[in-house]
Amino acid sequence: MELRPYQQQLVGDARSALGLHNRVLTVLPTGGGKTQIFVDIAYRAATKGKRVLILVHRRELMQQARLRLGAGHELIEVHSIQTVVRKYRWKPDLVIVDEAHHAMAKTWREALEALNAPVLGFTATPQRLDGKGLGEQFGAMILGPNAGDLMQMGFLSGYKLFCPPGRADLSGIKKRGGDYAKNELNERVDTRRVLAAAVKNYKLLGGNRQAIGFCVSISHAEHMCDAFNEAGIPADMVDGSMNAKDRDLTMKAFRDGAIRVLLSVDLISEGFDVPACDCVLLMRPTASLSLYLQQVGRALRPSDQHAVILDCCGNAEVHGLPDMDREWSLEGTSKERKGLVPNIAVRVCPVCYGVHRPAPACPYCGHVHAVDRAVPVEEDVLLIDRTEELKQKRAEVGRARDREALLKIAADRGYKPGWVDRVLASRR
Repeated sequence: MELRPYQQQLVGDARSALGLHNRVLTVLPTGGGKTQIFVDIAYRAATKGKRVLILVHRRELMQQARLRLGAGHELIEVHSIQTVVRKYRWKPDLVIVDEAHHAMAKTWREALEALNAPVLGFTATPQRLDGKGLGEQFGAMILGPNAGDLMQMGFLSGYKLFCPPGRADLSGIKKRGGDYAKNELNERVDTRRVLAAAVKNYKLLGGNRQAIGFCVSISHAEHMCDAFNEAGIPADMVDGSMNAKDRDLTMKAFRDGAIRVLLSVDLISEGFDVPACDCVLLMRPTASLSLYLQQVGRALRPSDQHAVILDCCGNAEVHGLPDMDREWSLEGTSKERKGLVPNIAVRVCPVCYGVHRPAPACPYCGHVHAVDRAVPVEEDVLLIDRTEELKQKRAEVGRARDREALLKIAADRGYKPGWVDRVLASRR
């Protein structure tokens, strides 16, 4: 498959960065084609006699990578991290890590250290689930186009996001490892009222679409599955405890349309290629920006219609819209700013429940919002100014129509070499 212009640019940027750093992280939103990029890089290296190891953390991701490789190459191997830890003895010249935000885990750190080879990581969310950065594992980070750019180019689907009523009360829930404590969270979401609200909201706003729903626990998914089936909506569930055969059969039934709603527990948040999905149901509240973006990204692959995101737990009000500008860093999210910017970046329509950027009227239904006369605190003013600054920066890039104008912007902002070429390539 021929690479898109921005993918070709990322291949070149990655190769250049690996000439300067032993470990490089490449960032591209879910649906942007990370697998195709690293398969291309692996083949380029193999044709030069280099041995390449593609390292993943889950069996399904391993199957997808091998499928993209086709007949493969004798110098390219695809393995799970579990295999490498137990019995791997091959000495690669390059290690490619899929879903590289896992690389901070102890198992990954030890495995990469033992392999002792240059590492090229790929992820849509370059930080751990708790917001900490990946700087301990990677020395440089390459940023591809963001989700908004890919939507404008037609490589990701547009979307409508709704945050309907009926969510669980999260007040007082403790956090562990940067996210809500699952046992406490499960008690709040696995109730008859919240389950019924999710089914009602899907029937009202989902439009009978193929949907993936994200749940807190196996019991939550089971009860959610029962609620959908009782309402006449074919549903099933998958989780990590299922054997491979049963899981594959369930996934096939979903792809074939026999299942309309597929409930997942910590399984389809990342890396799964589910082309039948054009709707997601967020039923697991999360304090993790990474997990939120991985989940909403499941529905954003290109389609002939917009995606529908049903946020039944208020995640968008905490983390913002899927395509908002975000400043990624190898240092992660600072404690001072963590969770603050997105809180003011969205508005929920009281009529249609559509979630949108601050505006006088709802772009979905036209409802005119009441004027908010509250005086913002100084911190909020700073955050609003920052959001407006990012918006103006994007607009300035859009107005720059030639290389000379883009080079001036790059110089003024201190952007890295290659940024101008990437912007120009995305416009072809």
